[in-house]
Amino acid sequence: MGGDIGFHDAIFLVRKLYINAVDERRFRPEQAFAYVQDEVESLHRSNTPGMNAVLQTAIYVEGARRGVKLSADSCYAQEMLDFLADVYAKCNVQALIEAGVDGEDLERLNLDMDFVRDEFLNSRKNTI
Repeated sequence: MGGDIGFHDAIFLVRKLYINAVDERRFRPEQAFAYVQDEVESLHRSNTPGMNAVLQTAIYVEGARRGVKLSADSCYAQEMLDFLADVYAKCNVQALIEAGVDGEDLERLNLDMDFVRDEFLNSRKNTI
């Protein structure tokens, strides 16, 4: 459950899922992105906005590292970006602290969230 997983566990889980998808199953980056989204879907809870933001940030950051470029024409990609925007809108610093993110981890996560906003949300019209 979303409340039972810690910050570092969430990051590790997402990386492990991408490794499985790309390196072992030989998925293309976009397929791996969808696979990881599906696998972590059960961890999302409406009462854990901080952890939801941690998970989504990890999915997008690791996806970017692996070359994810989602099509602007994809309904799935639009839905995922709408979901991401909603997750970020519901998250604040207090929610991240409640999710166990603090100190240097909080600073790093804020930078990663800014990257995700710039790379994916702010450039929605061109690439997703």
